[in-house]
Amino acid sequence: MKTKLLSLAIALVAFTASGQLKPSYTDAEAANHIGEEATVSGKLLSVSTTATGTTFLNFGERFPRHTFGCVIFAGNQAAVGDVKPFEGKDVSVTGRIEAARDQKPQIIISRADQIQLAGAVPPAPKPAAVTTAPMTAPTKSEPPTAPPAISESPSEKRSGKIELPSGWSSPRRGGDGVRKDLARLFGGAGVASELTTADTTFEVYPGVRFLTPLGDARKILNLDGLQSSRSKIATPGFPQDAFNANVFSGVFPGGFTRLSLVTDSSDQVVSVLLVDSSSRTRVLNETDTAGYHTYNFLTGGAKATNNLTIKHQISQIKGTTNVIVVDTLLVDPTDPEDVPPARTSRGITNKTSRPKTGKVLERSRWYVPAPIVNLILRCVGG
Repeated sequence: MKTKLLSLAIALVAFTASGQLKPSYTDAEAANHIGEEATVSGKLLSVSTTATGTTFLNFGERFPRHTFGCVIFAGNQAAVGDVKPFEGKDVSVTGRIEAARDQKPQIIISRADQIQLAGAVPPAPKPAAVTTAPMTAPTKSEPPTAPPAISESPSEKRSGKIELPSGWSSPRRGGDGVRKDLARLFGGAGVASELTTADTTFEVYPGVRFLTPLGDARKILNLDGLQSSRSKIATPGFPQDAFNANVFSGVFPGGFTRLSLVTDSSDQVVSVLLVDSSSRTRVLNETDTAGYHTYNFLTGGAKATNNLTIKHQISQIKGTTNVIVVDTLLVDPTDPEDVPPARTSRGITNKTSRPKTGKVLERSRWYVPAPIVNLILRCVGG
């Protein structure tokens, strides 16, 4: 009975915080719900902060036997606050569940309202007090004095502009395969548009808002001091000579080893790509029915042989329509199995008992804001 009441309280917390009901799971169940926006609850066993300022929270057991984890980047520490008092307590965390490098489920925390004691309901925000001058009593010679107009609070919604060079829409020769891949990938997720003015209040990546200056994004993500490079994106289907890829090497959430901040002509962040080229993951050897040609659109990475398989999975972060997430796997289905075949009780090898899998050569996660999706569709259509 107590467990059911706790689950109900957690669901109410998720509804109160976000305005819509989110599913709730225990820390042991989180691994079965990768990619979902949800509330995860359990015993927070340990809280530790690295020398670079990143904080890790482990649930169920201590690292590396934990069942679920959370990450707070150095740039978000001030916004989240001190989480050490939660250690040893039953805690609820709300956010997008994703797979860490060790394939354990985790949530990235960037706001204080994402974490709280299990069953606690955050207080409703107090309405702002409105002060008005008293009404002046009317006289025979003067009309009644109206109360002063109440000025509206400035809108929190801010807009910015994607800066593009002249000639960005010039047609290109070649690259038909890449353009077809982009059109197929984003065709159902947006509409071709040249509109460059856009809302900048949403996050294109945890902690980084759309059109954040590159220098600010580097500080937010604690990227200063990491090995980095910069190159022009020349992929067909992208605005011509408009975007740059600022690539940083390190260890990033989800176990990725490279992070690319894509910037426009004014060095504003318009997209983010995470890549892991040394993945040890294996996936089921499924038939390649989509027939994609390109697996990394920022570098123009395309498979050189039809023996490789490209799997693109497109989704949206639940609760927002502003960012498209593209998870990609480049798979070699011909790679030998790394698990020995099972043997029967009589010592006979049973080759059919082992599922056929393929080695993941590269995996990536691409965060693409809706204005960039629409701009790409404009370019591939042109």
